[in-house]
Amino acid sequence: MPIDSFGSRWSLSFVFAAALVACVLVGGTAAADEETSPTRAAGGAAPARHGSAFVDPLGFLLFGPRVGVEIGGGRVSGALYGRWFNLGLLSRSLFLNDGDDFGFSYGAGLRGRYYLSEGLEGAHVGIAVEYLRTRIETPSVLIATVSGYAVPYAEAGYRFTVANFYADASAALGYAFKLSGSVENLPGGSAAGSYQAQDKSSVYGSASLDLGVYF
Repeated sequence: MPIDSFGSRWSLSFVFAAALVACVLVGGTAAADEETSPTRAAGGAAPARHGSAFVDPLGFLLFGPRVGVEIGGGRVSGALYGRWFNLGLLSRSLFLNDGDDFGFSYGAGLRGRYYLSEGLEGAHVGIAVEYLRTRIETPSVLIATVSGYAVPYAEAGYRFTVANFYADASAALGYAFKLSGSVENLPGGSAAGSYQAQDKSSVYGSASLDLGVYF
């Protein structure tokens, strides 16, 4: 994919993601101002929470759905998550040329967060790093391009809670650094030596909408 084409598509995707998460954040903050969570209202103090499990269905529109586990308490938490990259619509738009398709592509990340309120809820900021592995298959020439990226990023968002459940909208900004790249022959192919893996290192921006349950 030409560099100018990739950059243009990336700009459009970032604007879309930023606008989408801004709408969700504004709606969530307004709702939180009008309605105190039932758990907090009943006890008057932050509930004791030790973590949560979550899914991110917004990933189907962006860079693939995620599932993860968060561990922490008070105002600090750490999370581990996995991403099925090739199921994201923007993943396909940004990484695939006509005639290409994904093999199994995935991400795995670690995230740390600080919440401005007790009980792992409300506004939060954090940092994270994700390892991304992509496999792009080109049947027309019987090759597969395998690349690895490290993606450190900063994020901020708001978590709205109802009892033991929550919806968490966040925006992230970072950079994807290429770590490795190789071209392999698909069965019956012999042209891999004539191709080179493209470096798609770029500024990274995304959004998420985690739906989770506390434990």
